[in-house]
Amino acid sequence: MDEILAPDRDKIRDPHRRWLRHTYQEGPGFRFLATRGGRPPLPDERRSDVGVVRARARLVRTLREEGIAAALALGGCSERSLYRWQATYERGGLPALIPTRRGPRAPRVRHPLWLELVVIAVRLHTYWNAKRVSAELRRRGIAEVGHSWVERLFDEQGASRPSRPRPRGPRYERGSPNSLWHIDIKGPFFIQVAAMSGRDRRYLKTWIVGLVDDHSRFILGLRIATTREVAPILVWLRDCIELCGRPLDLMSDNGTEFVHWMPGMLGRFGKTLRELQIRHIRTQIDSPWTNGKIEAFWATLKSEVLDREVFRSLADAETAFERFARYYNYHRLHGEIGWCTPAERFDGTPFTDRGFDNIPALAHLTDWLDDVRKAA
Repeated sequence: MDEILAPDRDKIRDPHRRWLRHTYQEGPGFRFLATRGGRPPLPDERRSDVGVVRARARLVRTLREEGIAAALALGGCSERSLYRWQATYERGGLPALIPTRRGPRAPRVRHPLWLELVVIAVRLHTYWNAKRVSAELRRRGIAEVGHSWVERLFDEQGASRPSRPRPRGPRYERGSPNSLWHIDIKGPFFIQVAAMSGRDRRYLKTWIVGLVDDHSRFILGLRIATTREVAPILVWLRDCIELCGRPLDLMSDNGTEFVHWMPGMLGRFGKTLRELQIRHIRTQIDSPWTNGKIEAFWATLKSEVLDREVFRSLADAETAFERFARYYNYHRLHGEIGWCTPAERFDGTPFTDRGFDNIPALAHLTDWLDDVRKAA
């Protein structure tokens, strides 16, 4: 695994940071590999209470014997702190110089050990961030924990992933389902399939077509095809409309499947939308954020399916996509819509999952979770 080089030539490489790409880490050492750019916890370099008391006592003694100027010359504190420590020492002696927590005296939130084990197990198997872990535990009836506590636990265990927030582009959202749909084609992707002889292997070139509702992020359709021809896409689109209803608008990029090369002319896709009385909205050139709802879904599909599974046939890919679309719509919480499932927003389907039910990456830990909660 290569080391990450600093972007500036005058900076040395950082051997503690590693790059991970298109991988799903498993096996020994995964606890550190799950940081993806994080670092193991460093030893606490703060001075002990004894060292702090010695330094303060020395400053107070200098203040009493040589004056304020000599004490300030030693450095390490302000004039106000010197007089405060002197008054504290006169009231309680050396024990009064022991540093105490300033500010509110509220104790630090502590949770049972079994909950820490559950949070770390969820982190290592799913690589969810602190906010998602907190929301999933709360909505699934496991525990009520704040995301700040989860983040501190990640820091203590060396599983944090510090990153700078990316600048957000312009945001928009329709106010009701079936008001705006997003369609896009992603690919090509290659599936390695065995030839008839069983020895040689060949690669099947495929594309993925997705359809997402803007308001709810509900996956209206997800299919894999071996061609980019528009005719099968239109048949599939009519099936989605028959099943989910007719949208007011449909947004696509400026690909040749959706837009005619000559301005003002309608292709087969545009004519079909006109027949269905659906307004066709095209994205701005070189502005993928315009179609950002489905672009975000492609990133999720890549990290949770394409990077973790190997398909040996077109049927395997179709089965995996159908399974993931069902999980995404009815069982996966979405942070941009208030940690609800897309189905809750699209048609009001209630979220009734408890524990690790219907989470593919955690399904094998359901019995372990029950045992841990009973033992606690």
